[in-house]
Amino acid sequence: MEDSFPMTEGERWTRGALLELRTARYTIPAWRRFLARALERAGDGRRWNRRAHGQALVLFGVGLATWAAVGLAGYPVLAAVGGFWWLLVALMLDWHLGMLERADGRRLQGLGVANVVTLTRAGVVPALLALSPTALAVALLVAGASDVLDGWWARRRDEVTRLGFWLDGTIDTLVLGVGVAAAARVGLVPSWIAGLVVVRYAFPWLAVAGLYFVHAQGPPGDGHVSGRIPGAALVVGVALAAVHPPAGAGLAAAGAIGGLIVVFLTTVRSMQLRDSSVAAGVRDPGFMTDS
Repeated sequence: MEDSFPMTEGERWTRGALLELRTARYTIPAWRRFLARALERAGDGRRWNRRAHGQALVLFGVGLATWAAVGLAGYPVLAAVGGFWWLLVALMLDWHLGMLERADGRRLQGLGVANVVTLTRAGVVPALLALSPTALAVALLVAGASDVLDGWWARRRDEVTRLGFWLDGTIDTLVLGVGVAAAARVGLVPSWIAGLVVVRYAFPWLAVAGLYFVHAQGPPGDGHVSGRIPGAALVVGVALAAVHPPAGAGLAAAGAIGGLIVVFLTTVRSMQLRDSSVAAGVRDPGFMTDS
């Protein structure tokens, strides 16, 4: 279930910057101002949370050392791809430290254990394409278990933040998308199922991005329909395909189709709630936490 929270200071800043961009009709000068403001905001985030900035640098160093070890073990191409990918992850993390906000507006000092677990999942994404079928199955099951664990830990330790919410969804999308592509590459699942999975995860992000740039706010939090069961079926299905391709492919397809139904229902409910909010003159809270 997902609950709505009051708009935080960071969300107000984001909405203001997007409204300014929209008012300027997305011209090149407007994009320059938007990026300049975003970079300035990122600098403020590092100053506000020096502990998180330091932890991000340490995490980057550990990840880079790990990929260097992969190169020394005889996989230079994979190491180069993984190192470049980790650099991108580290840069995006450092850029968004200002999103370490709880629902009540208080900032989380440091990254938090849950976010470190989530980021570790991000680090292994390139490796999924190089794993054997059995290793891929194990990696996906471990990733699914860590996804449940980091959400539980964040709630238990009061570490639920906007950054954690967006990181979790984004990285789950990447892990499953790349995982099913790897499974399709070695013939464990049909390519049409892989395409279905990619569409299932890509569409919500494209829709949310469109809403932010058109309306300067995301979909209503109360419109969310839980997709945990289809998501679990999808993860288990892709993993199962390593040992029993027909059964695994069928379960993965069921999970993807179920996920698309969830996306459709969420979209319908969100549109209904948005119309109701507009009619009543009520602002959309927008910030949700996974539970």
